Amino acid sequence: MKRLFIAVEGIDGSGKSSLVKFLESKIKSLGMKVARVATREENVEHTFSSVCKDYDLDPNSSAYMFFFQMLHALKYDRIKKILDDGLVAIADRWDFSFLVYHQNFGFFSRETENLRFEVNRLAFNNLCPDVGIYMDVSVSNAIDRRMYMRGEVIDCLEKEKEFYEVITGAYRKLAAEKQWHVLDANKGFDEIKMDAWEIVHKALSTKP
Repeated sequence: MKRLFIAVEGIDGSGKSSLVKFLESKIKSLGMKVARVATREENVEHTFSSVCKDYDLDPNSSAYMFFFQMLHALKYDRIKKILDDGLVAIADRWDFSFLVYHQNFGFFSRETENLRFEVNRLAFNNLCPDVGIYMDVSVSNAIDRRMYMRGEVIDCLEKEKEFYEVITGAYRKLAAEKQWHVLDANKGFDEIKMDAWEIVHKALSTKP
């Protein structure tokens, strides 16, 4: 069995969740066993949300960050088990999302870079994807998709754009540093998924 770890990252509206589902389907069509770990695991997220509500946790507090990192650690455990079982694992987001946010916003943005990476290591245990794909989309296109395709209501459009411009810049820098595959997610989805499949199929063909 193939043991391969694939992670897809990108801002909300980049198309990463749709791409992850497509890749899962394509890998299954080859007769390979594959498991997908979503960004939001509903049962775990519900427990997390309940704790935050019951204890009125401030998102910038250390307690909130502790519980949030527990969610990341659970995601690591799921991926690790999938790989140990000899399956292909696909993650809808991995540690990039933690790093790009906390370099610029929230509790850890006030701490040193070394501390952020150490906290990240504790949650993800240095487990790096064999194939990393970053969906690079313009902020305006991503917001349009969320508003007009999903029907999302965004209270303050300017603040939302400013936030995601910062996040996008951090994603691009990290993707270059880690040598991830960068896909132009401004294209139509049919073209994007073929670009991604070419990358993944090559990795599946060469992985022992």
